[in-house]
Amino acid sequence: MNPYTEKNYQLVVKGNVKMLTMMDSFATAGSYTLSERGQNAIKPDLQEYVLEEKELKLTEYFDPNTYQLIEYVNKLARIYNRQHICINERGAIKGLLNMPEIKSKWDKLKKELMQVNPIAAFEIIRHKDRELANPAEVIDNLSNAHFMHLFLYVFTGQLGSITEQQQRLVRDRMGIGFSIPVNQIFTTEKTGSGYTVYAEALLNEDGKIDKNLIISVTGEKNLDIKHYTQASFNYSENRDLLSAEMTIFEQLNNDYKSDLYLHLESN
Repeated sequence: MNPYTEKNYQLVVKGNVKMLTMMDSFATAGSYTLSERGQNAIKPDLQEYVLEEKELKLTEYFDPNTYQLIEYVNKLARIYNRQHICINERGAIKGLLNMPEIKSKWDKLKKELMQVNPIAAFEIIRHKDRELANPAEVIDNLSNAHFMHLFLYVFTGQLGSITEQQQRLVRDRMGIGFSIPVNQIFTTEKTGSGYTVYAEALLNEDGKIDKNLIISVTGEKNLDIKHYTQASFNYSENRDLLSAEMTIFEQLNNDYKSDLYLHLESN
């Protein structure tokens, strides 16, 4: 991506989730603008980007409660609808430059929540205040959002190699908050108009998982953890991300499963 360029994207997310006796399906559609601001003045090894979420709507849902829940979650997430970030050559976010702007949005939303129902809002506010007081946690959460998960999964600095294998930790997509050790394989093919990268990830059976965290959140003690990701990414000759598709399957056991499909397209 050339310095100071701007691209618009459409992101569709479809999911199927099973948690105990509850099963649900949903789909969302979002519009985003991503602009590159060039090298960071203080740390030139970092590239600056601004991501703006223009619209996010729930397009399909099975359970009416899903609509209320996702709308509520999206309302909290809107404080992050503009992110000015720094990314290193491996695709890791190393700085958030507009934290004062985000905190200002949160202060405004916090007042609204307190006016609606201060008792119900107390725990939510306490949790969000704690999150915003920890920049590393904020950056981790931003990295795990659907758009950034796709954008950072294969970063342009990795397009030079034909095949690459690596081990890394990824956050679970069910929102529990634990890290999953995975083995990843990336295969890059040169095309007539750019590059296509194919990616696969499987659970690393030898890696460590914080099972105590899973048990404390879900109450599930009998675990049969699985993870599988399959994805493809299309880039231009200038290494602009043109489109991406990803499917993610995760399981804690037979009672906790999720299937996600992500489709990103530039326009």
